[in-house]
Order: sequence, then structure tokens, then C-alpha cells
Amino acid sequence: MKNKALIIFLLSSFFANISFSQNIEQAFTSMPDEYYLSLPSAQRKEMVKAFKTDTIHTRKNKFRGESSILVLDSLNHFMSIKNSENATVHLKILSNPLTTTSYYALIFTACAPVCDSHIGFYNNNWQFLQQSLLPKITINDFLDTVKIVAEGKQIEKIAEQFDLVFIETNFLENKNNIIATLNSGSYLDKDSYERLKKYLKGDKVLFTWENTIFKKSICYW
Repeated sequence: MKNKALIIFLLSSFFANISFSQNIEQAFTSMPDEYYLSLPSAQRKEMVKAFKTDTIHTRKNKFRGESSILVLDSLNHFMSIKNSENATVHLKILSNPLTTTSYYALIFTACAPVCDSHIGFYNNNWQFLQQSLLPKITINDFLDTVKIVAEGKQIEKIAEQFDLVFIETNFLENKNNIIATLNSGSYLDKDSYERLKKYLKGDKVLFTWENTIFKKSICYW
């Protein structure tokens, strides 16, 4: 009897979680206007409806640009929206398969011209999470500290030479995992970048989603 009750509980939790997670378009349209300044909720609803019926879904936004949906993936709970030629927004629903808890991840990326991202996390009532689900990403995540120390150099001194750090974050396609990309090669002059590049493990860091938090995995080129 206990085993039967446990199975019913797990199944109900699973299907409740799936039911919630499939509504990525509802997450987009219910987002408070203060978090998405480009378009109010009513226009977002119109845009989603138009996209799903294969009609013109581009909308003029508050910043005199044009917003359009690039991706609406209900199966993988992901949306990508273009707000201008150099600005995009990614929205993802993250779930804990062991509970009915779900979170919203919102990534704003601007390329002017070097791409840089800002990411925020929210509960399913769109309340901002003060405790980020993603560790703070810095230049140190990309540095080959073993090599730096072996050459008798100070890690802090090498890090300081990356005076401006532009890091772009994106979700892996069809995955909950996040890739953070260091865009130093796009703004440093060629000689400076080549000199510093040897102290990098790579220009990408993978963060894997483990039910309630992202954990740093590997750094690679």
C-alpha cells in the first residue's frame, strides 16, 4: 500500500511539473512589464498568437526597434526573442524532476559590437531570486591557474590584464545546460590577445543544471 501511494505521489509530481513546464509562451506573456521593457504583456500575447498561426508576428517596441520571436520550443521550454539588430532575449523554464518546483531563467544579450549577457532567475510567480542559481562567472573561470603559477606569475595580475570582460551566456540547444563564452578576442588587439591567450584553458565554460542549481563543469575551446 505504501509503495502504491509513493508511485501515485511521484507520478502526480511528474505530470504536474510537465504540465507547468510546457507553457513557455504563458511564461513569456505573464512576465511583468518591468522585466521586459520592450513590449507590454498584451503585445506579447499578440506576437505569440501570430507566431503560432504563421502570420506576421513582428511588433514595434518601445525603443523604436522591432521585436520578433526567433524560437518558440514548447517541448524544451525555451524561447528566443530578437529585440533589435544587436539585442536578444532568451527565456527558459528550469524544473526539478523530483519536485514540482520550476524556475524562470531570463538572459539579455547585447552586442555593441562585443556580445555581453546579463542573466536573472525567478520563481514561477516571477519573483526575482536574490540567490542566483548560477555561480558568478569571472575571468578566473577561464584562466589556466596551474600554468600561471608554474610560470611564477600571479593569477590576480594576469586577470587584471583582461581589463574589460565580456561574457555571453546561452542555453545549449535542447538542453538545460548553459555555455558561457569569453569574448576577449573580439575587443583586445591581436597582439595583446595572443599574449594572454596562452593563460586561458579555453574561451567556453559549461555549467550543468543539477535539479536546483548550475554547477561549473569544464572549460574548453
